[in-house]
Amino acid sequence: MIYHLDSENLTSKVFWLCNLRWFAVVGILLSTLITMLFLNLHINFLVLFLIAGFLFLSNIIYIFFLHPFLSKGDKSSLIKVRNSINIQIFSDFIFLTLLLHYSGGIENPFIIFYIFHMIISSILLSRKWTYIHTTIGILLFTSLALSEYLGIIPHYSINKYISSLIQNDPHYLFSALLIFIVTSYLVVYITSSLAARLRIVEQKLKAANSDLMEKDQIKNEYVIRVTHDIKGHIAAIKSNLEVVNKQLVAPVDSQNLTFIEKAYNRTQKLNEFIYDLLTLTNMRLNNKFDKQPFDILKVLTSVVNSNKLFADSKHISYTKEFNITNPQYSGIESSIEEVINNLVQNAIKYTPENGSVSLQASSDENEFTILVSDTGYGIPESDLPFIFDEFFRASNIKFSIKDGTGLGLSLVKAIVERHKGTISAESVVGEGSKFVVHLPHLSP
Repeated sequence: MIYHLDSENLTSKVFWLCNLRWFAVVGILLSTLITMLFLNLHINFLVLFLIAGFLFLSNIIYIFFLHPFLSKGDKSSLIKVRNSINIQIFSDFIFLTLLLHYSGGIENPFIIFYIFHMIISSILLSRKWTYIHTTIGILLFTSLALSEYLGIIPHYSINKYISSLIQNDPHYLFSALLIFIVTSYLVVYITSSLAARLRIVEQKLKAANSDLMEKDQIKNEYVIRVTHDIKGHIAAIKSNLEVVNKQLVAPVDSQNLTFIEKAYNRTQKLNEFIYDLLTLTNMRLNNKFDKQPFDILKVLTSVVNSNKLFADSKHISYTKEFNITNPQYSGIESSIEEVINNLVQNAIKYTPENGSVSLQASSDENEFTILVSDTGYGIPESDLPFIFDEFFRASNIKFSIKDGTGLGLSLVKAIVERHKGTISAESVVGEGSKFVVHLPHLSP
């Protein structure tokens, strides 16, 4: 039958087949209506409309029957879904045979839809069941053509020339049937072979993807272990340097103090780098998302207050504008604060003295919007697509301002996306940058 009991794959195939059936119903109704209005054919249009109605009804029944099993995903349910596909394809052949019988039989060019269903079988089913359904389709169509030719069932002609040819020259009928049979098996052989190869490629890609994900997880775990160990040592070094730098134990001469301050500042930056790397790796490794409701206005106010001294030290005009009707947001409060704080700190850091930085926030019934803008150095247009990549720093500042880690915006983007939001950036070199964050309301 179907090669894999893959719940997601099987579900998509089932609904794809059901969706095709909706198109078939619409196609039958439209073609019947056009034929009835514009072509002078003596066929029973009421029966064709009834067949379309029964096909519509059967599709509803299939979907209603399949829904409970699709949601379970266990092996017995998937087998039932798999078997239902066989039933659906078989019933489609029955509907097609009835439709053709009342609309010209072998004279109807829509006999090509037998081939179409055989191709569908090749895509959905194993080679064994594809050939079984193909044989069933051939037997149904051959039985229809021969029964009409022998007068066992009535023939509803739509082309008197072909009808006369069939009646007066049986060789034509048998030649047409032979061509139909050979073509059907040939098409099925080609499509089933291609489908089998594609299934093998799909299996290999899934295995390769699974292997990559496993290796990525091992890499993340390794990074966490290593950086966690390094973090402890760096914290100890930082503490010792801080004692010496503040001259808490004994005075230090000015020449040595300069070197100690440099070592202390470098250690501080290294500590920030390790923190960012640990946080980013933990987010990728840990799939938990324990969101809680909190007041986003308080977070915004906290960020404004915590960065005021930094802005004042550079004589930067630091403004805020909040237009939030309902400040309640459901998410990870510390992570959202980190997003806003990172953007504001970057804006102040990369804005020359006497510049300006603005933090704006607004809300509507769908989302929160946060805008951080500055009159800083700006980002080259060629660098903009890469600013959220890990370890990337803009080419115009990475040598002049050396205390960045290149991880801040990667962390921001990861947090925003975890909250189902988006972040974008606009910038002009020498004029400044704008970062816009959209955070949709998440259910608590």
